[in-house]
Parts: sequence; structure tokens; C-alpha cells
Amino acid sequence: MKNNFKKYMALLIISILLLAAAAPFTAIAQGESSKSTTPLMYQLTDDIRVDVKSILNERVSAGTRVGAVVRLYNYGSKVVRVPEYEVRVKTDNGVEYILRPSAANAVAIQPKEKVELSYMITVERSDVFSLSELSWVDLDEFEYPQIEKLMLSIPVSVNEWRGASSVFTDPEVIKKWEEPFTVDMLSSSLVFTPVNLIKQNTTQGPVSLVVLLAENKGKMKETVPDFSLDGKTDSKVYKGKRIDVEPLALEPGEKKNIHFAIPTENKIDLKSLNVLTPEEFVGSNQTKINYTIGRLNIQLPNNGIALGWIDQLEAYDTNMPIRFDPLNSLIQPEVSVSLVELHMHQSEGDGYKTVIAKFKLNNSGESPLPVPNFQAELMSADGFSYVGSRQNAAAQTLIPNLSYIISYSFNVPNSEKGERLGMRIMDGQKAAPFNIPIASFRTKIQNNDSDSKLVFYPFNVNLKDWTIGSQIIPGNLTYSYKLRLELEVERQDNIVVDQNFSKMKIELVDSLDRILSSESLPFTSTGRLVSGWQTVNFNSLRTEQFEFPLTARIYETIETPFGEAKRLVKTLKQ
Repeated sequence: MKNNFKKYMALLIISILLLAAAAPFTAIAQGESSKSTTPLMYQLTDDIRVDVKSILNERVSAGTRVGAVVRLYNYGSKVVRVPEYEVRVKTDNGVEYILRPSAANAVAIQPKEKVELSYMITVERSDVFSLSELSWVDLDEFEYPQIEKLMLSIPVSVNEWRGASSVFTDPEVIKKWEEPFTVDMLSSSLVFTPVNLIKQNTTQGPVSLVVLLAENKGKMKETVPDFSLDGKTDSKVYKGKRIDVEPLALEPGEKKNIHFAIPTENKIDLKSLNVLTPEEFVGSNQTKINYTIGRLNIQLPNNGIALGWIDQLEAYDTNMPIRFDPLNSLIQPEVSVSLVELHMHQSEGDGYKTVIAKFKLNNSGESPLPVPNFQAELMSADGFSYVGSRQNAAAQTLIPNLSYIISYSFNVPNSEKGERLGMRIMDGQKAAPFNIPIASFRTKIQNNDSDSKLVFYPFNVNLKDWTIGSQIIPGNLTYSYKLRLELEVERQDNIVVDQNFSKMKIELVDSLDRILSSESLPFTSTGRLVSGWQTVNFNSLRTEQFEFPLTARIYETIETPFGEAKRLVKTLKQ
């Protein structure tokens, strides 16, 4: 009985060994989950292993383009030639096609290195089919009839990409907004996180600007590989492109932002983003065919409004340093930027209001620095954005330990109340003509609640007393008018303004609310406002009848590309 049992076990072990020897097509990494984005590796020869990088099944004008990109790894210690096997692809209904190799394919593999090989064929088929297997076949050309030997067969149905119409179904490759991801086909050390999505209007039409944060979590320097983002709605795909001019290389632990622009159409809300990698096939006549393969899908919440909506922004405290993206290259670390005033100005008769934002720039370093040329964008609570017009700045350099004031004007509808606003600071240089967001916050229009103090930051004007006087001009018996103001003008230390700074404007109004005359008083240069009694003569006003009562309206005015904008600061009535 024992002898029979031993014979039976011996026969069983021999059978298992024979079956294993007859099945050379097993995967090296079968222990990995089938849902992993890391491709499985298969043994092709004694020294060469292979994985599938890309499978294409895309409708084109000439029919259906079928392609494959594979990677061969030489685990040996010597240079080996790429096996001259025939590469074939099989469809789900059993039809087999022989793929043509790219003219750019390598012919040999250095030891411990890898090569990428591209294959393609275009078949004249208009029906829909799927690809199931990719195989390598060894042909013995010296035998007739020809002998074929199957060397390796790999299932590829999960790798198939059907072009722009493809829909991701594997939950492992569908990511949420702000969820980190890797593209293992490119690099397992680089981690990308979607951090911003901005809609912008350009001269070519609407554009959605996407910002990804790239981080190198490996131990060696990595260059961010070439890939692209496409935007998707329920029915259409919009091609995107990377807009960073220079290649990005990341040291271990380093982070940098990369930017993509997706041109869309008016009133289009993207629902998701596809992450795609480029591939290339070179025909026998050296004609290049470029295509992309989808790797991941990123879902966008709230109809594409992923970041930047008013209620999601951090509230800002006036005159505090703005928190910029630490990876931005426009605002140097020694320069702090603060929003010191945000006021609504009237543009009477023009059908709009003007919001004026004053920013204080301070250089805390030890050497002069250039004035950063940032852009500003105001966002209303109902989703509209208004790009600011920067005042003409006389100063181009920030002196150490001094602050400089620069203003931006925004034209907004008359219906805007300014109670809930968002502000974005943008870099318009890094990826011109697009504006890259480097800071954003929630704010609102300021109110001047003081009865006596008139605020024209960085000037505080304390109105202590005033009188409106008149006198008769001898000879022609006409009346002239003047306003006398007792002022205390305080200027905050170490803050510089130039001749483009706003002015105090005084309008003289009669009892019928008609403007009789006006005068402007600067805070800089000749004739500037100073402490003490200040007399404002309305020289252009001469009346034959004595006007009474009169009202003086004090405004802050600033020149914008659309003309003068003014903000009512104080009303003085007789």
C-alpha cells in the first residue's frame, strides 16, 4: 500500500513539472492585483521580460487604427538583440492581425536596460470590435509549410484605448479632484495633485486653466515627463495642452506646479479631465503618426468649479500680508503684498461702477528689488470675474524697508453691492498669455464710517473745520466762491506714492443738485494737501445771483483706462 502511494505521488509531481515546463507564458508578477496601474511583466526569452504600455483601437478616416507599445527589459549581463518575432493582435471574435513594427524601433537592448517598441496597422473596418490578446510568434522560414511557434500571449482587453470617445470604467483609474495620483507608465516616483481650475477669457475664446502640483517622492532627480490633459463634458472632448515653456526637473522631495490650458466654448462646464500620454509610430516611409493613450480620469465637482468659488476662499484681513503659493516665481520671498483698500467708485452716466483696489508692496530685504508685475482679478458672488487694470507705475524698483502703493481698477455692473467678493492674484508672465493664480481670498468693499477722518490710504485726513464763502467781484457784479478747510494730514511712515496716486476732488453743488464747479487737490508734488487751513478757490464759477445754500462733496478720484473714477468720501452742507 505504501509503495503504491509513493508511486502515485511521484507520478503526480512529474506531471505537474511537465505541465509547468509546457506553459512558458506565465506572468512574473501574478501576485499583484489586476486593478493595479502597474503593468504586469511577462517572460519573453531567457533574458528578456516584457510589459504592455499602450494598446490602441481607434476609429480614423481610413478605418480602424490598431497599435501597441511594449517595453522590453534585458535582465541579462550582455547586449541582446530584440527577438525577430512577429507581433500579432487578436480581436474578441477571433480575428488576428499582424502588426507592423515602427521604423524607429531599437534592434538591441543593453544589459539591465529597457527599450520601447511601437507597432501599428490600419484595417479597413467600420464595425466596432475589441482587442483581446497580444502575442509574439516565432516563424521558421526554413520549413515548408512554415512552422509557427507561439512564444508569448498577453491579455490586453483592460488596456484598450478607443481614442477620445473612450470611457473609463475601472474605479482604480478614476480619481477625485485634489486626490493625488501617479502615472506608473511614466514614473512611480512623481505624484501629481490637481490644485486649481480657473476659467479665463482670452482673445481666442474661453480657456480652462488647470494647475497640477508635481512632487518627487523618489530618491533621484526626476524630469516631469510629457503628458496632456483633455477636458470632457457629457458629449464632447476638448483637447488641452501643457503651457509650461521649460522642462521641469524635480530633486528628491521637491515640488513644482505644472499648467495646462484647455480651450472650450462659451457657457461650457467641464465634467472631468483625462490624463493622456503621447505615443509615436514611424512608418516605413518615415511618416510619423502621433497619438495619445488615456491613463486616468479626474472627476470635477460642481460643474467644473473646483476651486476659487467665493465661499471656499479664505477670508482676508485688510492690511495683512497675502499668502501666496510658495512655489510661485513672481513674488520674491523678501516682498510682501497687502490689500490696504477696496472701495467702490461711481462712474455716473456710464452704466457701471468702478472698484479700486490699493495694494501695498514692501521690500524687507537688503537690496532693491523690481516691482512685481502681477495681475488682479475680482470675482463676484454670482460667478462673474473682472480683470483689473493696473495703474501706470512710475516706480520700477522697491527700495529696502520702504513700501509702495499701486492701484488696480475693476469695472463692475451697477447692481454689484460688493458684500461678497473674491480676489485672485495672478502671474501673467510665467505662462503668457495665460494668467496663473498664485493667491486667492475672500473680501468685501470697505466703508468709511468716520465722521471726521477722511481715508485716502496711506493718507488720513482729519477734517477739523470748514466754511463755504463767497465774495462779490467789483466791476462786473458777479459772485465767486471758495471753500476753506482746516485739515490735519497724516501720512503713514515709509510708504511711497507717485504722481499717479489718487487725488482729493471737491465738487460744489447747488440746491438743485447741479454741479457748479470742481477742483482737484493732489497728495504729491506742487500744491499738495498739507496740514492747516486750505483754501479751495472755484475760479471757474462766476454767478450773477448769489447761490445759497451750497453743498461741497469730497471725493477720492483716480484715473483709469476708462476715465476718472470717484468715490464719495464726505458731504458738507451749509
